[in-house]
Amino acid sequence: MAAPALADPGDFVLGAGLETDSEDGFAATLLADVAIGADTWLSASVTDSGVDDPSQRTVDYLNADIGIDHYFDPVGVRFGISYWGDSELLDSVDVRGSVYSRGPSTYLSIDVERRDFDFAIPRRDTLPNVEVGFDATGLGLSGRADATDAVSLRGRAMTYEYSRDFEFGDAARVADLLTFSRLSVLTSLVDWRISAGVDVDIGRRQLSFNLSRWQGVVDDSDNVGATIAFLTPLTRRTDLELSLGYDDSDRYGDVTFLSAYLYFYGGD
Repeated sequence: MAAPALADPGDFVLGAGLETDSEDGFAATLLADVAIGADTWLSASVTDSGVDDPSQRTVDYLNADIGIDHYFDPVGVRFGISYWGDSELLDSVDVRGSVYSRGPSTYLSIDVERRDFDFAIPRRDTLPNVEVGFDATGLGLSGRADATDAVSLRGRAMTYEYSRDFEFGDAARVADLLTFSRLSVLTSLVDWRISAGVDVDIGRRQLSFNLSRWQGVVDDSDNVGATIAFLTPLTRRTDLELSLGYDDSDRYGDVTFLSAYLYFYGGD
């Protein structure tokens, strides 16, 4: 995400969104961005998602995030912390930071991330789950550049180093237990992730295309995705964003997903 635009203190953006996929996965999101200064934004979001495992039991995941962004001109910094996952299966506490530079038509960011995981590995027998803790350090680049007045290009790449090898006895069984939807927790355990996209302004509307690819660190699974999104104003202060996407994964197969987000812009 590019750095926020300059704003007056008290300006804010509120958002709410729903996502569903062809595997009966479901997610609901609330988000907010508030300008606490002309060059400083405070952001927060929470997402609750649910997917059905192979036994038809619904597994719920929580993603809660808070961050702050300050632009010093010509350099800005961004920090954030988040929680992701299911405390009874796999979850993580993530701390991230970025240093970025932006101009009228370009944006470039160096991104770092530290993830601390707790993994409750299911046993084949009636013994308690095996608790395993490990961490990961991520380093990446993200950027944007305007190709014309109406077209901008963007991209992002991130790679991770893990504190341990994933040799939990039967990696395939672990992957099967955790990966049954694009919303399930194993999609958070990636070796690397890349994405590229283009945004096209059509008057006050915007059409976006995005391609992504990532590799799972547990089983070296290959995963690719494509998304098309359309952002349009509903009123002077509200926008609606609709997205349609497709994933092709070695682990959870072919999945189609649809999301809708509503944004409200407040302030003077």
